[in-house]
Amino acid sequence: MKILLADDHALIRSGLRSELATLAPVVDFIEAWDAASLRQMFEQNRDLDLALVDLTMPGMQGARTITVLRADFPIVPLIVVSGIDAASEVQVVLRAGAGGYIPKSSMPQVMLQAIRLVLAGGQYLPPQLMHVLDDVAPDRIGADAGSSAAPSGVDTRRLELLSPRQREVFALLAKGLSNKLIARQLDITEGTVKSHVATIFDVLHVHNRVSAVAEARMLAEKVQG
Repeated sequence: MKILLADDHALIRSGLRSELATLAPVVDFIEAWDAASLRQMFEQNRDLDLALVDLTMPGMQGARTITVLRADFPIVPLIVVSGIDAASEVQVVLRAGAGGYIPKSSMPQVMLQAIRLVLAGGQYLPPQLMHVLDDVAPDRIGADAGSSAAPSGVDTRRLELLSPRQREVFALLAKGLSNKLIARQLDITEGTVKSHVATIFDVLHVHNRVSAVAEARMLAEKVQG
């Protein structure tokens, strides 16, 4: 796996290397420290698997830089890692095509799960910024997304953050199937199921299987209704 770390602070790049080294058996890190080196690294490494980009590096033009990179390198998943938790910034970044927005204050485990979600085809937002989905991409949200939330507070917009495979796992989780049975039914390994379930926990904001099943069933009922 080849990951581009773009931040003008060497200590932050070093910290990210340590945290992300567990994403794959072998991780090759490429680094950038300003807008010019960011562009150069993209052009010289067409086989990038992921890019983590800070918007405040020298020479950056905010979301405009992200827009250009997404247009020129559409295959590479790009996540903005920022020290600013502003909803307005998140909105423009997502509109520009970023696959996620991770605050620098996030715990390592949260960051890893967020990255796995994006690599699997989903989109990550921190829980406190979930409301920006209302104004970012309404065409990506289900027909019921604009309706008022159910009395339980269940929000179907969270389903839009899951990849197609994770939604399959989610549906089977709602039925109460064990990881082993889910793996057998989807013809994937139990380890893969555990990884998807962990991501689903993050998206649903739950911390155990019982709560996840309850939340999954409520979401499923709302979607079907």
